[in-house]
Amino acid sequence: MSISRVFKKGEVIFKEGDKSGALFLIQTGSIQVYLQRNKQKIDLYKLGPMQILAEQTLAGSQTHAASAVALVETTAMELSSEAVKPQILALNQIMKLIVKSTMDKLKVLSTELRSVKLERDNTPCPQDQTAKVFGALFHTVHYKGEKKSDCTEIAWPALKQYAQRIFGESPKRMEFATNIFVKMKLAKYEMNDSNEQTESKEDIASVKFFNPSIIENFFEFYQYYYFKSGKLELLKVDETAGRIVSHLLDCVKDIAPDRNGIVSIPFEGIVEKFKTQFGINLNTDHFAVIEQKGLYAKRQSRDAGVILSFDLREWQVMLMNWRILKEIDKWNEKSVVDAQEPEESFVKKTALATSGPSCPDCQTGYIEGAKFCSNCGCKFGEKVA
Repeated sequence: MSISRVFKKGEVIFKEGDKSGALFLIQTGSIQVYLQRNKQKIDLYKLGPMQILAEQTLAGSQTHAASAVALVETTAMELSSEAVKPQILALNQIMKLIVKSTMDKLKVLSTELRSVKLERDNTPCPQDQTAKVFGALFHTVHYKGEKKSDCTEIAWPALKQYAQRIFGESPKRMEFATNIFVKMKLAKYEMNDSNEQTESKEDIASVKFFNPSIIENFFEFYQYYYFKSGKLELLKVDETAGRIVSHLLDCVKDIAPDRNGIVSIPFEGIVEKFKTQFGINLNTDHFAVIEQKGLYAKRQSRDAGVILSFDLREWQVMLMNWRILKEIDKWNEKSVVDAQEPEESFVKKTALATSGPSCPDCQTGYIEGAKFCSNCGCKFGEKVA
């Protein structure tokens, strides 16, 4: 079965990770095949009349390995792969062997071309290198660091040298990756005494990582979804999901999980708190956004009403991963990571007049009569006279 398609200039035909099931015979026009890495577009190759787009579907590929866009108005014949495969199987053995050999070679060449193009990617922390960067950081800290009661400490020169010699990571990239955790208050730099003479002449003497397993969780999470077909969307930051999960975790911070790590709370109370304290009308759409990002909550009817329950540790780890992803996006945008810059929270601050009263905990302004701080959740009745 075939369908004649017309693509306007600039129209995206499919995106990397989309499900594949058809190939296109280009009749007129031109198509660019490319990779999208954050805000950078990496061109792979162009196709023109009488050439085939997405032929990898014939080899059994379930998703597209790259994106495609029409460079000019383009007409193409869309062919179902299921309709084409029987025609290939009907060929004689010699022709089938030629087709298979050609497809195998194309697969190898496409993989090599992809690798070469990505190596030229000048993004500070490109997607294909992210798991390696943070994996190198974790293993360096784990094997060269000194474990103490409250942290794992590693000499700064040793961290950079080991990561470079063993994992091939540049000292500057290691520095910016470490800055992310310092910025998030998950690590701390120990500085050299200004009067102390050191051979390296580094201002930083060592780094204390308070919980290196966070780094391990992140690079394992990243490599799993990056190399799993059709899962790249899970590596993109969603502000709404981050905000809702942050608030839900705040709501259960004083609730002990059961032996399976599950926390439960009355759903009606959650809805009310979201409305009065956070200014959000919690609904099904919010939970759908969270589920699209791989987190699930269960709502069950009981005698006391509807109970909301979820895996506390899973949600905490995922939110931490999202926070790191957010910092990596800023790193790629600015090309640097400033360890002194405050971390941008998923929770939005409410812009209120600064001339009025402010929260005693976080100094955020609030409207007189408010019971809770819209930023940190402080209960004013207990701290404000």
